[in-house]
Amino acid sequence: MKFKKIKKKPLFFLLLLLALGIVGTTFAYYYTEIAIPNQFRAMTYNVTIEEEFNNTWGTKKVSFVNNEETNTPVVLRINYNEFWRKEVNGVKLSLDNNVNGTNVVTKNWTTAFTNDFIDGGDGWYYYKKTLAAEASVQVLDSIALNESLISTSPYYNDYKSYTYELDFNFEAIQASSSAISEIWGKTATISGGNVTWAS
Repeated sequence: MKFKKIKKKPLFFLLLLLALGIVGTTFAYYYTEIAIPNQFRAMTYNVTIEEEFNNTWGTKKVSFVNNEETNTPVVLRINYNEFWRKEVNGVKLSLDNNVNGTNVVTKNWTTAFTNDFIDGGDGWYYYKKTLAAEASVQVLDSIALNESLISTSPYYNDYKSYTYELDFNFEAIQASSSAISEIWGKTATISGGNVTWAS
């Protein structure tokens, strides 16, 4: 009985080619996984506005409070809008906030607002400190109507029938220079609870 010799060279090359194909596939698989970008995601923080206001001129205390129980400081920016409004037959009317270039409502800001916030030139005021967990910052004490100023306006009687609104907005993100850059497009340095904003 004769045995036929099996040629090993073609079988060896076939196995080698198969092994290279597996390595190439594995490399492509891992490369694809590595190429997936790790996108930045911001947490939602429990920051609120607290207000003491009696719907009349005088006391209007406005504070921003970091209610975080996770001991997480945040970076804060705020803005405000003011309006004189009235609705007549479904049409909303408004008056100018200024008479002869001066605002008709005097806002008594706190020293925290005047000293610790910087105008970003983009409609926002940026807090120059981090707002620690369970801490707050008060920005406004009271508001007053400058009646002697509006008495010089041709719309004096209109001001009496319109409603004045002063609304605050804010944004809070994690106290991180990279988060500030990524989300707000601003450059800032954080050190020891202080935030230095680049001009």
